[in-house]
Amino acid sequence: MDFAKAFTFMFEDPDWLKKLGIGTLIGLLGIVLSPVLVGIVPLLVLLGYTIDVLRNVMHGSDRPLPEWDNWGGFLGRGFKVAAATFVWSLPALLLMIPLIVGGMMTDQGGSAGNLGGAEALGIGIILCGTCLMILWGLFVTLITPAIYVRIAETDRFSSAFNFGAMWAFTRDNIGNIILALLLMIVVGFIASIVAGLGFVALFIGVLITLPFATLWQYLVQAHLFGQIGRFSVTPVD
Repeated sequence: MDFAKAFTFMFEDPDWLKKLGIGTLIGLLGIVLSPVLVGIVPLLVLLGYTIDVLRNVMHGSDRPLPEWDNWGGFLGRGFKVAAATFVWSLPALLLMIPLIVGGMMTDQGGSAGNLGGAEALGIGIILCGTCLMILWGLFVTLITPAIYVRIAETDRFSSAFNFGAMWAFTRDNIGNIILALLLMIVVGFIASIVAGLGFVALFIGVLITLPFATLWQYLVQAHLFGQIGRFSVTPVD
C-alpha cells in the first residue's frame, strides 16, 4: 500500500481546485445547516462522493476524484454507509441501558467500605457493560473498512451485513486495516490543525478551513480504504 499517496492524491487531479472547491462548499453548507435536520443532507452527499473515490481507487484509477455530476448517487451511497454504520453501532447504544441500571443501583448512598449487595452488583454491571462497550467499539472500528468497501463495490446496503464476507475481509487484511486506522488518527490531528488556521488568520477563515479539512480527511480515509480493497486477497462482491 502507498500510504503517502493517500495524503496528496487529490491534488494530482487536473481539476482538483474545482472539485475540492465544490466539496468544501458542500461541507460548509452542512456545517451552516447543522442546527436543523436538513443539514445532514450535504454531509451525506459529501460522504457518498468519497465512497465513489474509494471505488475508483479499488479499480486502479489514476484520477480517483469523480466529477460532481451524480448528486443522487452520492446522496444514496452516503446514506447507505451512514445507516449501516449506525446499525452496527446499535449494540453499543443498547449497552447504555445496563450502565444506567447499574448506576441507579450504586446510587444508594453507601460508603466505599460498606457497600450493600445492590451497590456491589451495580458496580459489577457497570464494569461488565463498559468492557463490552469498549470491545464492541473496537470490533466496529475494525470492520468499518469492510462496510465502506463492500457498499462502494456493490452499491447494496445489505452487503454491509454479510457477516461471513465482512469478517473474512477484515481477518485477511487486518495488518493494513490497523495501519490505516492508526494513520487516520494522525490525519485527524492534521485536519484539526488545518481547521484551526482559520482562527489564526481571520475568524471568518474557519468557514473555509474547517469544511476543507473535513473533506480532506474523508478523502484520505477513502483512499486508504480503497487501497485495502484493491490489494485484498479476499474478493469483494
